[in-house]
Amino acid sequence: MVGAQGRAPTPRDLATGRMDQHRPIMEPASKIKSGSHSQLWMRAVSFAGLHRILKAVGDAPRGLRANEVNDLVLKQKVVLTPANPHPKPTTLYHYRTTLLRLNAVIRKDRKLIANAANPNVGALLREPAPASDEQTLSDAAREHFAALVLGTEDCRMLFFDLFMSSSRSCSSVSEFRETGVPVSWVRRRGPLGAEVVFENTASGRTTRHASSVGVSSILYGVRYWARDELDLIDEYSRPADDATIMFPVLHRTSTASEGLRSSAMQAVRFLLDRRTAEEWTLYSVSDLIIDYCQAHRQPRSSLFGAIDWLRREWPFHTVLIPTSRAMATFAATSPQRENLALRRYYKSPQGPYISHIRVHEDVTCDTTDTTRRHVQHASEARA
Repeated sequence: MVGAQGRAPTPRDLATGRMDQHRPIMEPASKIKSGSHSQLWMRAVSFAGLHRILKAVGDAPRGLRANEVNDLVLKQKVVLTPANPHPKPTTLYHYRTTLLRLNAVIRKDRKLIANAANPNVGALLREPAPASDEQTLSDAAREHFAALVLGTEDCRMLFFDLFMSSSRSCSSVSEFRETGVPVSWVRRRGPLGAEVVFENTASGRTTRHASSVGVSSILYGVRYWARDELDLIDEYSRPADDATIMFPVLHRTSTASEGLRSSAMQAVRFLLDRRTAEEWTLYSVSDLIIDYCQAHRQPRSSLFGAIDWLRREWPFHTVLIPTSRAMATFAATSPQRENLALRRYYKSPQGPYISHIRVHEDVTCDTTDTTRRHVQHASEARA
């Protein structure tokens, strides 16, 4: 899309809403259907729990009835989440439905059977499931589940296709990660009452959900999967209009490693390449999320890993500027909006929320350079 200024919107325009005033009114053809009730089956489930159920079904050559799957969970032989050892029947139903809709299991003679003929399912059956007290998938399992989700028409049509820059459908995980564009979502008062509106500013695609089942399925279902379970997207809130910006991310690489190819070190180099001519350079964390994470398809964790590295390796050359939680969330109208607002800030486990950082001109990426990094600068007091 080209705005009234005669140029296409940049990542900063999309993130700040700067070109919203120039946005043309979209024709109905630009809208994506919000989905029928039968298509809105997605719910917030743990994919670690899904993996454990799938492995249990795969271990039963003749399959398992629904009540047998339930018994495994209720007797804690299979754990969905450590925090919910005794899930309700509706929760068990949603886990079974998710596996069926993702084509990870099939129903035959009233039994659930692992669909081992599917290459992604076969790989998941061979991949060790997380331990009962773990909620994190292995990188391999995450990608196989992502492929199953992207291969499901309802998920693709109602959510992932929104991120495509043209009207075509998303065909694979790699295409989504590499070519998807940001999408915003916001709560508004529409003609029928409260609704959640998703919009791809670049293509003009929009979809809206006013029903509770639509919000549960898309906002708290498949969006949650993509962000928290499968690492397909990250997001942050836009303070100008209370919208939230979702953007695709590439494969994550280790941020714990100090190797120069890690995602954290790539972010460090990005910061250092953009230093000013001054002795100290000031960076806004929220601006870095836009200019680095969104623009380079990197999760916020890579940026935060870079700040961790600077704090550890250059403690006297890196200054963190805190803000209070009250100030960071003063415009939030609900606990959920508070959590979204806080995604614009860096926070160490025991530290305050950080809105800005200052980095000294002496900082380098060379991990062998220890001559001055642990010597406090007199100028630090002025930073």
